[in-house]
Amino acid sequence: MYKTKRLNIRYFLVCLFFQFSFGIDDTQAWTSIGFEKDFPHSLSLEFEQELRLKDQFSTINQTFSEVTLSYRVFNGLNISIPYRYAVFEDKIKQKKSLSISYKYGIKPISIKYRTKLQRIYEKGENVEELVRNKITIQYKLSKKMEPFFSGEIFHQFNTDDDKFNEYRVSFGMIIDLPKKKSIKLFYIYKKEDLYKIKPDKIIVFGFNFRFNL
Repeated sequence: MYKTKRLNIRYFLVCLFFQFSFGIDDTQAWTSIGFEKDFPHSLSLEFEQELRLKDQFSTINQTFSEVTLSYRVFNGLNISIPYRYAVFEDKIKQKKSLSISYKYGIKPISIKYRTKLQRIYEKGENVEELVRNKITIQYKLSKKMEPFFSGEIFHQFNTDDDKFNEYRVSFGMIIDLPKKKSIKLFYIYKKEDLYKIKPDKIIVFGFNFRFNL
């Protein structure tokens, strides 16, 4: 029965991959390394350095550094303040966010909902404000492996028409390693600029390495 569950999950992920891999405009790669340190009083600090490639992995799209301060209100409920400094070929963007998330689990499944208010600063441009809502479903396949599926939608905030401008669907696997290390492999299908007649369709292959200090 356990093997049957694993086969069903793999079949589901493969079907999603092929469903979202046709008619795309670009294929990208996101790779990152992250560190996390827990402190007293339910505080934690995270740092992530990421490189993103575009144009079928041939061109650097951006690289960014992100620092996040988080506070655990109670078990399952967290408040986070991320700050990101992103460098593109011809511009620099800074992103300041306020994020609230709640995670509820009934073993072996857990569901996490996150809402994030994000302000994007770019020299010579108006401040862009986004509301990002994301839901993630995780399944504890074994002690060391946890597949997940998520959906996220971006909503432009404080504009004339307050339009939705992007959504993402992703799935992947989190693998725990010895000595408080882990890796995350993921696949993202996203549509950008939804208000256009023909929105951009992009797929992303991602790899993240993380460990606790």
